[in-house]
Amino acid sequence: MENIQPKEKLLSKDYILIMCAALGTAFCNFFFFTTLPLYAEKVSGSNVYGGLMLTVYSIAALAARPIAGILSDRTGRVKLLIIGAFVCAVACALYGITTAILLLLAIRVLNGLGFGVHSTSSGAAVADVIPKSRISEGIGYFSLYSTLATALGPFIALTIIGDGELKNFQHLFFLASSLCLFSMVSACFISYERKAKKTDKPAVAADAAVPPEAPAEAPAGPLPKTFVGFEYAVFLPTAVLILLNFASSSINTFLTLFAQDRGLGNVGLFFTVNAVGLFISRMLFGRIADRHGPDVVVIPGVIALALCYCAIPFLHSPLWLFVLAFPMGIANGAIIPTINALMFQRCSPQRRGTVSAAYFAALDIGFAIGGSVFGFVADSLGFGYLYWTAAVLTAAACILYIRTVAEKRQLKLKKAESIV
Repeated sequence: MENIQPKEKLLSKDYILIMCAALGTAFCNFFFFTTLPLYAEKVSGSNVYGGLMLTVYSIAALAARPIAGILSDRTGRVKLLIIGAFVCAVACALYGITTAILLLLAIRVLNGLGFGVHSTSSGAAVADVIPKSRISEGIGYFSLYSTLATALGPFIALTIIGDGELKNFQHLFFLASSLCLFSMVSACFISYERKAKKTDKPAVAADAAVPPEAPAEAPAGPLPKTFVGFEYAVFLPTAVLILLNFASSSINTFLTLFAQDRGLGNVGLFFTVNAVGLFISRMLFGRIADRHGPDVVVIPGVIALALCYCAIPFLHSPLWLFVLAFPMGIANGAIIPTINALMFQRCSPQRRGTVSAAYFAALDIGFAIGGSVFGFVADSLGFGYLYWTAAVLTAAACILYIRTVAEKRQLKLKKAESIV
């Protein structure tokens, strides 16, 4: 029996370089998700501005994504990776020049634009170089760059700022700018697009093996219709991700403030333990999803995540908070890459840039809404209601997935269409 699986190399040079290019900007994200709300509160005296720092960043990134997705499909990914990383490096350096809240918000917008371009291009680029039969596994491994940033970023950032003196934040901004420059340099060495131009082939990595009977980039017919540049098949998974990331913003943005309110001390260890769960999950569940379908990974993971959010308001000890971090990491590590891979599978290879834009747009929309809404919830009702709201949103995401996105439902719809 013929077996082509061993020929499908996953960890190619370009795959690793794309991961390195994504790593620096990911560290900056997790540096600032946990510390810029504290910085904004320190210079403005209000939790609302802490939420706005996340909101304007997410809106700016969201605005950049559709254009970045279309451009990456038409002109290539690597140039946009370099430009996006450079803009992020400049923005990180500029944070240190002012404590005026309006200027900080403007710089945050610039940072969001750069990250929107960079992350959209990196998501499309990595989909180019992953063999089709290993898409969930490859996306899961690629997501480990985010896991590493999640594990170390908040801990490093909170350690650097220490007691919150302004000079400590200056050190953090310099480090963030340096890491963005590292991303830019890594992107300069990605070569698969240059190789494709030389051979007049579609922009797919030479060492991402593709079965000869099913070329990844050859269109089988007319491309599906789109709405504002996005294929219809991408919208429902995107809606599920928006709900999940709306809920997740309660952790990334407000867990530090929740810990201060409860007297739990430095919660940097929460993100480290959470990242251990993410790492284990992303190493395992991609293969399971490729072999058995996404439903067996996504549905149990979302249910577990909702239960974890419900438990947070009852915690009054840092030990139990750190214990809860592990199953939350396992659940998130299973859910997010699997849905990302599902989006690439449901849409045309020629539109990977816009699929990547939709995926990251879901993160931006969810975090943008969460940053503002949860900021007001925390100020008016307290942190307990904040995390119960996150649990309700996660349960809604599970219902939406089962009713509209689940693989079994899609198979039933196809059978019904074939009968008609």
